[in-house]
Amino acid sequence: MPGQPVFTEKRRLLATALAAILCFVGINDLRASNDVLAGNRRPRLGLVLSGGGAKGFAHVGALKVFNEVGLHFDYVGGTSMGSIIGSLYALKYHPDTIAAIIRAQDWDATMNDRIPRAYIPIEEKQNADRFIITFPIIERKVRVKEGLVAGQLVDLLLAKYLSPAYTINDFSELPVPFLCIATNLEDGTSVVLRDGILHRAVRASMSIPSFFNPVTLDNRLLVDGGVVNNFPVEEVRQAGADFIIGVDVQTGLHPADRLTSMFTILDQVTSFYRQSANERAVALTDIYLKPNLSEFDMMSFADYEAIMKRGEEAARSVLPQLKRLADSLDRLEHRPAATLEGKPIDSVFVTFLQYNGLKRVSKEFIDGILEVSPLSWVSLNKLTENMKRAYGSGFFEFINYHFLATPEGTGLVINVSEAGSGIIGAGIHYDNDYKAALLLNATFKNVWLKGSKLFIDINLGENPRLQGLYLIDRGSKTGFGVRGNLYNLKLNQYDRTNLYDIYRINQANLEGFAQWTFSNTYRLRIGSMFEKVRIRTNFTDLGIYGYHDYLVNYVDWSQDSYNKNQFATSGSKLNVNIRHIRRLTSIPRSIVTPDALVFSARYNSNIPVNEDNTFKYGLMGGFTVKGHKPPPQHRFLLGGQSHQSTYGSFIPFTGLRFIENSGLYTMSVNLQWQYRFAPKFYAIPRWDFGFITETLEQFMQGPSIITGYGATLGWESVIGPFELSLMGSNNGGGVIGFVNIGYWF
Repeated sequence: MPGQPVFTEKRRLLATALAAILCFVGINDLRASNDVLAGNRRPRLGLVLSGGGAKGFAHVGALKVFNEVGLHFDYVGGTSMGSIIGSLYALKYHPDTIAAIIRAQDWDATMNDRIPRAYIPIEEKQNADRFIITFPIIERKVRVKEGLVAGQLVDLLLAKYLSPAYTINDFSELPVPFLCIATNLEDGTSVVLRDGILHRAVRASMSIPSFFNPVTLDNRLLVDGGVVNNFPVEEVRQAGADFIIGVDVQTGLHPADRLTSMFTILDQVTSFYRQSANERAVALTDIYLKPNLSEFDMMSFADYEAIMKRGEEAARSVLPQLKRLADSLDRLEHRPAATLEGKPIDSVFVTFLQYNGLKRVSKEFIDGILEVSPLSWVSLNKLTENMKRAYGSGFFEFINYHFLATPEGTGLVINVSEAGSGIIGAGIHYDNDYKAALLLNATFKNVWLKGSKLFIDINLGENPRLQGLYLIDRGSKTGFGVRGNLYNLKLNQYDRTNLYDIYRINQANLEGFAQWTFSNTYRLRIGSMFEKVRIRTNFTDLGIYGYHDYLVNYVDWSQDSYNKNQFATSGSKLNVNIRHIRRLTSIPRSIVTPDALVFSARYNSNIPVNEDNTFKYGLMGGFTVKGHKPPPQHRFLLGGQSHQSTYGSFIPFTGLRFIENSGLYTMSVNLQWQYRFAPKFYAIPRWDFGFITETLEQFMQGPSIITGYGATLGWESVIGPFELSLMGSNNGGGVIGFVNIGYWF
């Protein structure tokens, strides 16, 4: 019939197949069908993955099923965690590889920017484990942080695994075209990210407001796209997809009894704003999957296995429908099985370096940490490790990188936001020995000299203390430091069950030293210290009333590779100290000799047995050169469970009260078994044995062995460790209790 379209056999087949697809998947909106027929092409398939924090792990289980049935996606879009999983899929990562990446992470540390202690300078390892709250000092003003965490570790994780895209600026040119959604914090509008640096775009898309710092891209301050558009179906359709499969891990509005955490409340508030957008997105979705994730929340990162399984179950519940769709599309246009072999790149040849944001920190400092140079191959693994080390230095609020491909070669661009001029920190603590205390700390960077740090501690409590340290740490090159201390201590000394004496100590120290550090783990320090000390007692006469002055020259070697300061499960600590004490005021020689030479060494190690059990042991030994009598503050003092040693001669010993024994020659062994019986809860049986003597002759003749035993229940709380110990010993005194609350300082 003239003027009437004539269908070829191929177009009849296409029309039949499209009708079958429409029938099988139950599409209500047929607008795309005319476009497909007019173009005589295979319908384009889009995948949309919603945000939902840890619940987004369900996307991996769904991808596994999609891959099994042979679905080939032409577009991928996602928000927040959906953007992370979607970008990995767009780079042809296999679902099993994505699952392996998820399993390999310490999500608690990653989400909280808890940098491994191995990357923190040895001087700051203790400083990093003392505060329950900190505030940055910026331009001489104390500020509140933009977010609880900077997102440093998340950024490095994304940079590594999305590195195959470093030469691609347009996300439509990825192996699978991709887009993600962020929110403009200035005006609350939805922002579609289709180009730029892939891992920075994804980082912006998952920047949970108030939890992560916002991300600046193209002069826009961006946060999590889930605030206004958590399920970007419409955007993927506009990009060219004819049919949409959507996986929605949102749980909707929570009932009142579920609003019990900051994150569920935050999720509830943002759900109000995106509710209508979600309804429109669901209406535009052709195959809609909603895994049952009602018992999980956005921070359930430890439940990744169960969450991935729920995603797989949701996809398998519509498996026949997915299979028919895949078969219908394959009849229209056969495509070979997808090759999903995505993986991070190993290294990049860098022709130039570019630093953005350096002001107070010297280029030489960061060059030395990152160990990169132009016209050389840069290993991504090594770069990631060195970036953590740079962040651990404390000089940066964040530090990230990307590669810049140019006609002249590839550049490595390092973007930094220098930390404020310092921080204000606070901590609280109580234990039976030092009693209650409040710590106020001010830490300043680049004071007088670049690369310098100034630490000031005020310890308020029954044993007040003021301490200041000015340090120039130059790594393996010679660094310098000056430290001053003011102490006021009240300490009980016991003899078996009896209170033997009460010491009241007032002391002022001023010391200067040179030091060398290696790999953030080892430190050699050589210095001199002036001590001004007054020791008074209630019951005995030490013969040294009034203030007395001493000059202490010392050599100190320290190692600290603990993975965490409390309840460590790996690593070791070593301290070797040699000190020469010279008295500067008149004291009877029978009490304190003019000179004394003291040697001490202590070593503690953690041997992981399995995920929940750790064998811990410690060795300690010390002696004073024969005939030398150091002042009381340099004698060895045995007993108690205090981890904080005001003087280096305090030696914890299970079953003994604080400084229950003292002497000039000592050796002890500590054995512990640390069992984690629930997340953050520990049971620790312990056994100590050793000796302490006053003279070398007593040591040579065979000293009496002291044995102590006990058990500790511990809990890692947000304000530090809680520890309750019950102990006893062959020294008498029955059962001794010890309570510790909060970080040691």
